[in-house]
Amino acid sequence: MRLPKFEHLQPESLEEALDLLSEHGEEVKVIAGGTDLLVSMKQRLLTPRYLLSLKELAELDFIEEDKGRVRIGALTRLTTLIKSPLVQEKFPVLAQVAGYVAAPPLQNMGTLGGNLCLNTRCFFYNQSQFWRQARPLCFKTGGEMCHVVKGGDHCYSVYQGDLAPVLIALEARVKVARKGSEWVIPLLDLYTGRGEEPIALEVGEMLTEVEIPGPAPDCKSGGSSLTTASWGGDYQKLRYRGAMDFPLIGVAAVLHWNGEGCARAKVVLTAVASAPVVVEEASKLLEGQKPDEETIAKVAEAAYEVAHPVANVGSTPLYRRKMVRVMTRRALANAGGRG
Repeated sequence: MRLPKFEHLQPESLEEALDLLSEHGEEVKVIAGGTDLLVSMKQRLLTPRYLLSLKELAELDFIEEDKGRVRIGALTRLTTLIKSPLVQEKFPVLAQVAGYVAAPPLQNMGTLGGNLCLNTRCFFYNQSQFWRQARPLCFKTGGEMCHVVKGGDHCYSVYQGDLAPVLIALEARVKVARKGSEWVIPLLDLYTGRGEEPIALEVGEMLTEVEIPGPAPDCKSGGSSLTTASWGGDYQKLRYRGAMDFPLIGVAAVLHWNGEGCARAKVVLTAVASAPVVVEEASKLLEGQKPDEETIAKVAEAAYEVAHPVANVGSTPLYRRKMVRVMTRRALANAGGRG
């Protein structure tokens, strides 16, 4: 499939990029690695008049420690995340999950910001224009029906990013910029939960940076192979193949420790809804406890209860939902949850 015609814009600074975004409005799309965007353009899911390339913006390509937190530019390549000594030391689970995304050639091109801003996916949406023309338009393509959930009143397309659940579990925040201003929001707030428009960026806005806070000062080791001095984290990914595939389901778990046990805990699911899903009950069950098999089983059941996949990606919803239990137990165990 060929790309549609477009005009290439190459800003030399972030300020110029934001000016161009403001000038061209809905006619422009930002391209970083392009690993997802270009496929969508070939399928005529997106037909922007302009592509705004960020590849020359070195100011968005960095990993640095600043006042106890780690700051990562949105243009940072996934391969850089995997190999970064700072990421491996401070947040090894982030290096772990970056290595699970697609395959090495795409990790060399794909960026942190691009992965966080992935569009939602569906069997009936991510197809060629010719294939889609055989059916009525769905909610995501401007129609008034869902081909997956008969009688559904909204789009059920699923968010399948790998990095977002881990970063949400790490309580990351993101910096968003537009011409003349910038602000910071919790990463979870980047996701609307609406399949039609899953990313909460308005016209002219762009994600520029991710900030990850350090562990609480009263924490100590959780004893996992994926821990730093005060916390443990893990990500479990269900997929057909060992490379390339988006997750059928994914579970991220991060546990912070102090002398009395688990001080803070967060479990986040991906590929079960139109946005990452935080298992709120997990924090209530784990915090202040020294997790045992019974507690972990309760957390796994809580994760199962909030997961409601539908038949719009690979495998069956029943199998994917049951595997949420399994993956949650594994993620908690690897994060030090048996301590």
